[in-house]
Amino acid sequence: MRYDVVGLGIASLDLIGVTEEQPLFGAKQSLTGWHEMGGGPVATALATLARLGARVAMTGAVGNDGYGQRILADLQTAGIDTQAMHVRPGTSHVSFVLAEPGRDRRTVWWHNDPRVLEQVPLERELIRSARALLIDTHMPQVALHAARTMQATGGLVMIDAERVREHTLDLLPLCNLIVVSAEFARQATGVVEPWEAARVLHSRYEEQLVLVTCGAEGSWCANKGELFHTPAFEIEPLDTTGAGDVFHGALLYALLRDDPIRLAIRFASAAAALSCQGLGGRGNLPTVSEVEALLEPA
Repeated sequence: MRYDVVGLGIASLDLIGVTEEQPLFGAKQSLTGWHEMGGGPVATALATLARLGARVAMTGAVGNDGYGQRILADLQTAGIDTQAMHVRPGTSHVSFVLAEPGRDRRTVWWHNDPRVLEQVPLERELIRSARALLIDTHMPQVALHAARTMQATGGLVMIDAERVREHTLDLLPLCNLIVVSAEFARQATGVVEPWEAARVLHSRYEEQLVLVTCGAEGSWCANKGELFHTPAFEIEPLDTTGAGDVFHGALLYALLRDDPIRLAIRFASAAAALSCQGLGGRGNLPTVSEVEALLEPA
């Protein structure tokens, strides 16, 4: 079977508490809502791609616990092929998310079992069957081999990187699309301003597109010697959890249908904004028509 995108990375179960009060540590506070759903950067990006109409598959691992079963079930419900997902002894990746409606922030605590993610097999034939590969930074060794495999086929490799981990910088030369958070860009370059960090990263990896995401402040893209800013859509966020993951998925979707880069980033920004109007990373994944409706006045 052929796929548009194969993803290699973390799949989690997100436990989302909703509060309308300012969080206070060391005190008891009630939650106004509670939601449970699948999460994880690559997993949510793939769910976005599937919602937009792409054919996608994921490879990685979950633990042999109840959380792992729920994670796999959520991936399948989202339209993601899970035949290359492995079940390993240990506990699955679980995140607790504190969502604060009306504020452009959320707080995440997470836990995973390193044993589950160690020595995940490289699914070469699955990767070769796809037009693009999406990776995160949680399994760098297998991600290196996966990126080289995709690079050899001539397909696209996109990285979703939130912070610098061991071997993360080794992955960047293998990626056509370096789409990272402002925090990652700062850590990787030592430069505080995101536009300057984007320029520095692009100077290091001249053949690659570099895009630094800045939440409500939009994004900065350095590509083919050009540096430009794309503003975020002004919305009243219910929950920003997973908005960056939705951005990655929507951007890759738009690029695979050959949208010009500026239009592709606008498309991704609109998709991310719409996702913030639901709770959790997958609570309001938009369709193509919904994204295009938001883009119409632009």
